Amino acid sequence: MVEESGSGRRQKLRDSFVAGEPGAFTDEALLELLLNYAILRGDLQPISHKLLQEFGDLDRVLASDFDALCKFKGIKSYTATLLKLADHLRGSQQFEASSAKVISKTAQQKLVEYGPAEDLKTESIQPKGRSSPKKKLVRPRSELFTNSVLKEAIEILPKLPDTEDLEDIRQFLKENLPFSAEATRNRYVTYIANRIFLDGRADKAMRSFAKIYAGRQELRDACFYRFSKAESLMISVNDDLLIPAIGYGLLDRSRLRGYLAERYPESKVTDKCAMAIVNALDAAGIVRSDRQKLRFGYREPSIPALAFVIHSEFPEPGMYEISKIEQNPAIRAMLWNPDRVLDGLYELRNAGLISKISEIDNFRQFTTRYTLEELVDILGTLGLERR
Repeated sequence: MVEESGSGRRQKLRDSFVAGEPGAFTDEALLELLLNYAILRGDLQPISHKLLQEFGDLDRVLASDFDALCKFKGIKSYTATLLKLADHLRGSQQFEASSAKVISKTAQQKLVEYGPAEDLKTESIQPKGRSSPKKKLVRPRSELFTNSVLKEAIEILPKLPDTEDLEDIRQFLKENLPFSAEATRNRYVTYIANRIFLDGRADKAMRSFAKIYAGRQELRDACFYRFSKAESLMISVNDDLLIPAIGYGLLDRSRLRGYLAERYPESKVTDKCAMAIVNALDAAGIVRSDRQKLRFGYREPSIPALAFVIHSEFPEPGMYEISKIEQNPAIRAMLWNPDRVLDGLYELRNAGLISKISEIDNFRQFTTRYTLEELVDILGTLGLERR
């Protein structure tokens, strides 16, 4: 995005709102400004326009069901959470939908200075003259999570029905997850759907990959990759704890608990989060764990899993810098041997899955030729074995 249409437009929206300009209080401008605090990149005007087209007006967007928002292309769970938080604040504080509403300069400045939705503080912005709510607001999106459900996701993915309709997938999960309590199944359905299908649809690429590599490490790798993309704390744990200890191959579980307690000193669920992280790493085959220690080391990347991850990170066919693979945090989180990842690129080329690799002096690039869905279709015909 160029400055004028990207960060420049975002700043203009904020400035117009603070200045109280009439054009800043249209449904589209207000929705676009709100999305700015959840979606960090890209032009938000088209998605704001489409949301209003789909639901009718800003009131209906905010009042929409959480799951309905998550199904909308471009809206993920933390964005939907921010929209529902805005709806809650509007209802509980009886905000009047009027461009004449006067907000104190201090409160306006606090709103403008807030970063992405996951960084919002627990204080709220109150209209002048109204009393504060008794309860503090929680963050709309926290990095901490208390259940992984990755093992169950890996087992059930190959059985999913052949549909991209995420609501149909959710219903299938509700009926087939191995938990007796309906409330547990409903909660875990959301965990699986939001972590495995990141763009709000049950994409064919993942469903097909799951059927091809059912019960194999390739599927565990692909699921862990998407899990890490959805739960960024996994990437931080790998960068801050596992990779620095890779030479030892051991990590005390108490180190993980201490890391989380220091990072989130006010949280009461860090022990549960530590357990969930270990369960995810274990389910993915990244570590072997016992009650006290994690055992791990750099792994040999399988060619199909490496192809899946690279084509997920670089979705448009074209030419890319090899350094972007070497520096990619999501790829690094896979704990694949860095030297073997580069070797794997050449194997992908030799198998015809990417077009070209060029390494001449400082000129190091690779060229992809397929979309992720096209790639998975080809993998299904090649029958590549894990290497």
